[in-house]
Amino acid sequence: MRPLHIVSLLACVLLPLLAACSKPAADTGNATMAAHAGSVAHGDGGLANTPLAPLLKDEQRARDVQTIVNRQAAKQRAQIAAQTH
Repeated sequence: MRPLHIVSLLACVLLPLLAACSKPAADTGNATMAAHAGSVAHGDGGLANTPLAPLLKDEQRARDVQTIVNRQAAKQRAQIAAQTH
């Protein structure tokens, strides 16, 4: 058997098998838009599965802590103002 015959035999046998085993292609336009909409809805800018994800989580955690601290400070200021007046 010549090498060309082997290649054509492999192409005729393996390619249909690979195609049958692979998942059918969905409507990629809608799937891409849905995936983008899902990532945007989470407010991560689409970076959820990137190396920046841990840094973004830390940044959000810092914002959350700062919000809590600001609320507590406002409560303390209100208590101090109530005690001094």
